[in-house]
Amino acid sequence: MTVTGPVEIALVAFFSVSGLSLAGLTLYLRTYPTGIRGVRSFTALLALTAAWSFGAAAKIVSPTPVERLLVALELPLGVLFVLVFFVFASQYTGRDWHRRPVFVAYVVVVLLGLGLGILTNPLHHLFWEDIELSTAVFPHLVHRGLGPLYFLYVLLSYGLYCLAVYALLGIHLRSRYSTESVLLVAFGSALPLFVNVVSLLDSAPIPGLDYTPIGLALFGIATTWSIQLDFFDIVPLARDTAVEQSSEGMVILDAERRIRDFNPTAAAFLPSLADHRNDPLDRVVENADEWFEDADGGRIEFAPQTDEDRYLSVQTSAITDGPHHLGWTVVLSDITDQERRQRHLRLVSRVLRHNMANRINTIMGHAEVLDEFVDERGRTHLDAIDESASSIMETSAKLRTIQRIVTSERSRARTDVSATVAAVVARYSDQFPAATVTASCPDEVFVRSTVGLQAALENLVANGIEHDPDPHPSVTVTVAVDGDEVTVTVADEGPGIPDTERRILEEGETPLQHSSGVGLWLVYCFVEQSGRDLTFELGPEGGSEVSFTLVRAPAELEG
Repeated sequence: MTVTGPVEIALVAFFSVSGLSLAGLTLYLRTYPTGIRGVRSFTALLALTAAWSFGAAAKIVSPTPVERLLVALELPLGVLFVLVFFVFASQYTGRDWHRRPVFVAYVVVVLLGLGLGILTNPLHHLFWEDIELSTAVFPHLVHRGLGPLYFLYVLLSYGLYCLAVYALLGIHLRSRYSTESVLLVAFGSALPLFVNVVSLLDSAPIPGLDYTPIGLALFGIATTWSIQLDFFDIVPLARDTAVEQSSEGMVILDAERRIRDFNPTAAAFLPSLADHRNDPLDRVVENADEWFEDADGGRIEFAPQTDEDRYLSVQTSAITDGPHHLGWTVVLSDITDQERRQRHLRLVSRVLRHNMANRINTIMGHAEVLDEFVDERGRTHLDAIDESASSIMETSAKLRTIQRIVTSERSRARTDVSATVAAVVARYSDQFPAATVTASCPDEVFVRSTVGLQAALENLVANGIEHDPDPHPSVTVTVAVDGDEVTVTVADEGPGIPDTERRILEEGETPLQHSSGVGLWLVYCFVEQSGRDLTFELGPEGGSEVSFTLVRAPAELEG
């Protein structure tokens, strides 16, 4: 068909520019990670709208047979637009309606029925009577006598569209935070349908012409604006769940650690948040990098610079969609009362340890003086006093070490396991000449560890020596490296760990029985803070084997 009139030229130009713009936006969206929820279906939606716009331009310039085909495809394109938009809304909002069998069945029935119905329309005319030439304004083909199946598919599509918009508006209504981008997409998608209604009612200046591509152009403008407003930066499901429903302070950061959302509790903890929306976190928190050193599980304590004496526990977790990192969730818990209790307990502990050490030293000093004034029977009692006092001092020292371990959770340092094992072996070989204490380990193995590694090894080696009835006990310390894991095993040939003390390792029971029980508890606390997989087994020839696993220090830390 020859294009000669100004109206035809203007429409071809408008539809072509609209198609090019939508195609460009489609290509731009392809740069987004495909794992972001809803981005693939939204890209398909834009590609479909671009094709529709190009088709509208092609109808005006194409020969009659091609134009007739393009006019017949107007209804299928509209149905596909709504189906893809519904899938997008379902994915983006996390409702996953599109995965339900009823929707899959609906799609199959609708598309098969539509395809077969249009192909056989010349036989039943239930979609339209005919496609005929209209000379209004300029010559073009239009539908004549729209039938009941045509309007049925239109109504089904409008109903599905309303359900999709309901899902998108639900995000806006549930959230107190910025959702302008969601509103733009929801209402922008209504423009093609509104213009489609105008076309169906023949209320436009050119009767029978499909004006839907004009609405598609406006939809493209709204979409471009929404993407600039962070439409795909944070998954709305994560935002709703994390920000709106949390009873703790919650801050949502994007992948660049910019503050995107926070709830009222977080604003109460950190009042300056309100002045720094969309700014980097370090504008609000000094040393913010510390919050991400042990993300996805680790906790740190933080005292915000406010007028209140407040302490917070900070836990940072990544927001991901498949393999793609979208941002961070920061959970802030008020631990002020807990910190105050610990402060009081530390004070009481220091006082008790100081007084205990002084009193025990006094007892041992007087016992040593009395040794010159008693006979053999009295000396037996003095030896018992000395042994008990020494045991109390040893237990007190272990308790001090345990306290250091449990209060140094965040203070993990690069530690050479091999050097630590060598020092322990040398000490106990000198202290117990009749014992055989050996080690099997590489020359250097560095791990990330809190304090307490040497104390844990010393307790396990000492237990192996002291509890072995053999006058020549044997203890072996083995260090094995497997990738990023370092497994330490202490094996002896003694009677094994008593059942009462095994429960310390198995269940974490607090040992109250004696010093060796406290020693095993020390090992338990160290592994709980620095490693994992604390186990004990019987050796192949009796005795016990206690093992635990530590995390190897990164290679760059070993240079």
